Amino acid sequence: MLFDRVKRFSKDEAGGMLVLMLVVFFGITIFGGLAVDLANHERTRTTFQTHLDNAVLAAASLSQNLDPEEVVRSYLTSAGLDPSEVAIDTSEEKIGGILVGRTVEASLPAGLNTYFFRFFDIDTLGMTITSEATERVEDIEISLVLDVSGSMTERSSDGSRMIKLDLLKNAASDFVETILSDSEEGRVSISLVPYSTKVNPGSALLGQYTATQEHDYSHCVDFDASDFTNLGINTRAELQRTGHFLIGSDSTWTPMTGQWVCRFDGGFAVTPLSSSPAELKTQISALTGLGSTSIDMGAKWGLALLDPSAQDPVSGLIAAGQIDPAFQGRPHVYGADNSMKVLVLMTDGENREEYRLKPEFASGRSDLIRTTYGSSTYYTVESSENWSENDGDRTYPEAYFYAQHPFGSQRMWSTDTIANNSGYRFADRASEERLDWPEVWAEMSPYYYGYNMYGRRFDNYWSYRAALYRDYVQWTVDATEKDRRLRQICGVANAAGVVIYSIGMDVDNTNSLNLLKDCASSEAHYFDVQGLEIQTAFDMIAASISMLRLTK
Repeated sequence: MLFDRVKRFSKDEAGGMLVLMLVVFFGITIFGGLAVDLANHERTRTTFQTHLDNAVLAAASLSQNLDPEEVVRSYLTSAGLDPSEVAIDTSEEKIGGILVGRTVEASLPAGLNTYFFRFFDIDTLGMTITSEATERVEDIEISLVLDVSGSMTERSSDGSRMIKLDLLKNAASDFVETILSDSEEGRVSISLVPYSTKVNPGSALLGQYTATQEHDYSHCVDFDASDFTNLGINTRAELQRTGHFLIGSDSTWTPMTGQWVCRFDGGFAVTPLSSSPAELKTQISALTGLGSTSIDMGAKWGLALLDPSAQDPVSGLIAAGQIDPAFQGRPHVYGADNSMKVLVLMTDGENREEYRLKPEFASGRSDLIRTTYGSSTYYTVESSENWSENDGDRTYPEAYFYAQHPFGSQRMWSTDTIANNSGYRFADRASEERLDWPEVWAEMSPYYYGYNMYGRRFDNYWSYRAALYRDYVQWTVDATEKDRRLRQICGVANAAGVVIYSIGMDVDNTNSLNLLKDCASSEAHYFDVQGLEIQTAFDMIAASISMLRLTK
């Protein structure tokens, strides 16, 4: 009986599909559960990876000054993760004490409790999250500020006895070649800023700013003390154009001797944001030494061309075809990622007085009348004759002093200008023009004017009166004030993150050496050199900056 039942059951196919469905159901449930565990694992890994990536990116940033390890741990804590297990490795690259690159690596072990893998005796799915971030300097903006004052034409103090300017030209040319050789397009720019008594930005660059228009003989501007509290130059604020006049002359015979306050000779104008070694080296080779020393003026223009306020002028010069379009948007804002601003400031001396014309002699109508006929030029001063200036003739007072005239060499006054004087036989063919003050100073020095147009009105003391007049029409910013301005703007630049290298060549003034040292970003960025050592200084600076360029 029992045997028959078993035999019938084995042949009975009713309910077979149910068994199959149960097997399939349990299989789907188990593998679906495993998939849920795996999906949770991947979602958790992705979340952890995102938080760790953000942490190491923030830690690697060159713009943050905190401990990179603390930055990573802080980020993980803020994300609700346990930072105690994270392993962090940090490496930094420095040049002359300046941080130029940072790499942060982090590894975070973690695990996820399972729901279905535990049926296979797997309670936890482990994971290790890793992340790495590197930030390095890539874009480099350099202002090369060079002293080309008169003392640079002297021989160096070392045994070579070579001309200092020649040594500077060689060193600066090699510097340019080293920095720009094989540089990636649009990455590295050099602005060349020569200076002596003033800096001449040139007509094109100054034309991108707002300057007064007393003359167009030269293109320097005057800065006030407040202009050295910031690095940029406001393109909308009116700049005072420097008076175009000669200093350092005591000639009474030659009107055009002395030194122009604002030099306009070849090579002296600023070259902004160039990446052409040939262009820069051509200008360097054309440099000549003349004039006084204004280190503060050189630093001001050098830093202005590193300041973001120069972006509009740079755009204007790009549109005019004078700057490479690759530099659109330069100079970068301070603290921009992967960028660095560098000022190289060189001098062979110390700040000297800066000469300026008084406003009443810088523009407007003068008292001088110029009369010309053929190759002859005469000058008449409109100034009423007084008792101390009487020329001894019977007419008194007369309105015009003939400073230089066709009637001989004696002091002479007249009631008419030369072209209206009936005694001058070419009067009807002579041309006559009242000069503005800028036209006067373009033709003669203040001392020459003071002697011939003013002093000779009197009977005596002509040279004494010439010196008085020269000092009357001009004023100076003294060296102490200029030192204060330089120290102030260097402080602002260092606070903004500009890397400043300073070079003193054959400088024997302790105050000037201390000023250069204070201006530099650190003692490692300051070079006190003699003669041929200037080559070594520029080579060391170039090598440091080239290392920045090569860390891309």
